[in-house]
Formats: sequence, structure tokens, C-alpha cells
Amino acid sequence: MVAMKQHLSQGSPVVIGMMVGGSFMQEMEGQDLWQPTERDYQMPGFGGHAMCVIGYDDFKFGQEGGFQIMNSWGSDWGKNGVAWVRYKDFDFFAKEAYAVYPQGEGVDVKPQRFDLRFGLVAVDAKGMATGTMIPLKHMGGRVFRTTQVVPKGTRFKVQVTNNAECYIYCFGQEVDGSTYVLFPNTPKHSPYCGITGTRVFPKDQSMTVDEVGTRDVMSILVYNQPIDFPAVDKQLKSNGATSMDEKLAAVLGNELVDATQVNYSATDGAFGATCDATRNAVAFVIEVEKR
Repeated sequence: MVAMKQHLSQGSPVVIGMMVGGSFMQEMEGQDLWQPTERDYQMPGFGGHAMCVIGYDDFKFGQEGGFQIMNSWGSDWGKNGVAWVRYKDFDFFAKEAYAVYPQGEGVDVKPQRFDLRFGLVAVDAKGMATGTMIPLKHMGGRVFRTTQVVPKGTRFKVQVTNNAECYIYCFGQEVDGSTYVLFPNTPKHSPYCGITGTRVFPKDQSMTVDEVGTRDVMSILVYNQPIDFPAVDKQLKSNGATSMDEKLAAVLGNELVDATQVNYSATDGAFGATCDATRNAVAFVIEVEKR
């Protein structure tokens, strides 16, 4: 929901897919707020419906906060086709959300600087990001490692905040050295981050600290232009280097900003990274120590 608020605050609406039915239907005529009944939470006869989120207020409804939603069922629904949904209800009934980027030419005008914040965020039993970061420490170069051993079975996502248009890719590495794509993990996902904000990857899934070995390794690759990431993954797989850091350096070479030119700053368990965009990409390797 943090990313949604950031998009909305920049004038970018968010299209959602939400389960609706019950009191969301005729009973919403003339109503400013949807207040689901206990039966609604069982969702009998509910179905998916696309709508548009156009605003938010953290202090509405006794500071419970909520999103303002525009429906497509005419002016009789809600107040002139618009109504509020409390954050807690939105979290339960909404299933998908997509930011609407302004039309344009993407990042043909490349940013002059990379200004990013990245880290690992824990997720709950539903796979939702909790906001609690798994603390990292800088090991030197572009390598970061968890400050403590993480229990096997822990679920998390990669979280990245960008302050300029960019393309973000994530790769993982198995204990045998082979690599795989973590994000974009399906054809419907795009690496393009056209509006500044905070995002978690993968969107529809979470990563799990598995039972194999004592360390999980992944990389975050931030580019100022789109790349053929399956081809990059293929080159990473075939490269004979042992570590992810070495593989990235060998495969991407002069595409990467030298790690010594990046300014890192620790913030609440995550890291900020800023540098001049002297080259096309910056990369961060994250090692998760586990037991």
C-alpha cells in the first residue's frame, strides 16, 4: 500500500482488481463509505471487478485511513460513482493493483544519477510485505549480507525505492552456482519503474530461505534502459566465475558503474545507494546467511 500511496501522491491513478458482492452492490447507493458485513467477509457469490483508486487519507475514519475508489457503475453508486474503503477492508478484498504510467517514450532521456534504496522486507503468512526489514551490512564492493543468521523457512521480498525512471531486474544463484531469474518472474510483469516509488519483488509471490546450504544469494540490477534479461541470465549461467559478484562483472563489464563510485548509506536495515550515471547500470549482491 505504500507504493500505491506514492503513485497517487504523484498524480498517478491505480487500477485494482477487487472481490465485490453483497453490500458492495445496491446497498452502496448514495453511500460515502463501504462497510462490509460479517457475511461479506465470507465472500459468498463475490466476483472480481476492476476499479480505479484515485486518492487516500491516512486520517479518515478515526485515523483508520482508507482509499478513495472510482467505480464504473454510474453516479447512483456511492457518491457520484465514488466511495471510500478502509485500509483494512481494502487489504482483505483487493487482489491486484497496477499503477497507470503516463504515456511517453520511457527513459529515452537517461537519468543523470542513480538514487536508490534497497533491502529485504519480511512478509506475513499471506505473502504481504510487513514493512520490517531484514537488516543488512555492507561487505565491500557491491556485496551486502544479512547481519544475523536467518532461520530457514523465513519468507521475504526484495524492496527497492527509486527516485528516477529505471528498469529493475533480480537474479538468484543456487548453491551449485547456477543462476535464475527472480524478477520479472512472469510475462505480465514489467521491469519498468516509470514513476518514483517503493516496490517489492516478486509482486505476486514471496521468496523463502530454503533448506539447502548455509547461504542464499541474489542480485538486484538497476538499468537506465531495458535489457534482454533472459540473454543476461543465459550468460550468467554459462560463466565460469564462482560468485554472483564475479559473474555480474564478467557478463556486464563496462555496463556497470564501478562499486567504488557508489555512495552507500545504511537506513533502518536497508541501504541507500547514489552515484552519477556514468554507465548504464548499478548492481547489488545480497547474501542471506541461514541455518
